[in-house]
Amino acid sequence: MIHSCRLAVLAGLLLTFILTTPGVAQNASIERRAAFDIGSAAIKCTIADVDTVSGHIVTVVDTLTRKVDFSEDMARSYDRNFSEEIMGKGLAALKELKALALRHGVRAFSAVGGAVFREARNGRAYFSVIKDETGIPSRVVSKQQASLLTYHAVRQIPDIPINDLLVWDIGGGSMEMTARNADGSLVFYVDKMASVSFKNVVISVIQEKDINAVSSPNPMSEAEVHRALEYVQSYVQMNLPAQLAGRIKSGSMNIVGIGGVHYYAVPELLGERKATYSRDEVKAALTQWTGAADEKFDSEYANTRLTNLILVLGYMNGLDIDSVTTLKVNQTEGLLVAPEFW
Repeated sequence: MIHSCRLAVLAGLLLTFILTTPGVAQNASIERRAAFDIGSAAIKCTIADVDTVSGHIVTVVDTLTRKVDFSEDMARSYDRNFSEEIMGKGLAALKELKALALRHGVRAFSAVGGAVFREARNGRAYFSVIKDETGIPSRVVSKQQASLLTYHAVRQIPDIPINDLLVWDIGGGSMEMTARNADGSLVFYVDKMASVSFKNVVISVIQEKDINAVSSPNPMSEAEVHRALEYVQSYVQMNLPAQLAGRIKSGSMNIVGIGGVHYYAVPELLGERKATYSRDEVKAALTQWTGAADEKFDSEYANTRLTNLILVLGYMNGLDIDSVTTLKVNQTEGLLVAPEFW
């Protein structure tokens, strides 16, 4: 009898441990994961419980971000290699984020990097170093893989319509638009015209300055803003595929903006965060902030704040986009549920 009681107590203690220990799933199909998006301007990490059977995020435990400006470093590189300094900073940030994830009881890790690492001569080699030094399985993804991950990230949000959905993601060094065709296939538009890259275009093309000597276009004159806006609008007409551009101009698509530019930069300068922002609001904000020096923006991303507005308004004008719905999602949420990355 005493032996049976002891067994019962031990069984109860074991059950309590399983149910209360962080990272130990109560359901065998639930796995606590940490997904890393090593982006062109920042490293993002999302920690979440994922149902590996249904392929859905059950609970987001934490989201973390560290600024590491790979895109800016590449823009200043004379040989298309990342500097030792930026690579070291990236490794330190990843190690810090992994340590925080382990405290949350994470059992599985995965990291991806996109455009800027495909372009850098030492980009893929750097990801091998990341894997060796951090123990995080890491890979550089193709343009289509990156767009697919962001598209599926948006699909994790309840009540987002699948039909006529356009996911518009603006990062530091690349821009992606992803939509579904009538036959169910996906169409991708991927371009280098993005936050940091456009800022550097403004400095070099519009202001005719050396980006190796000047890192910010601010303050910008009205004439410079006007020329930069015309530049973007012309760029859209020349580069966006005609079929996709036609669908957007028809006004039938649900435009969802994700990434730091849509979710943080634009609302910051509008003065308020709303579920949707309009073209008229962006235009008014651009007028208000024209001529402002970096100090006025009060942001570590001050040198891209005004040019972000120009970039977004240029695309909205060029494609007759009246409004953009913003969502706080990123590639990590698509990565969390993509089985081929785990």
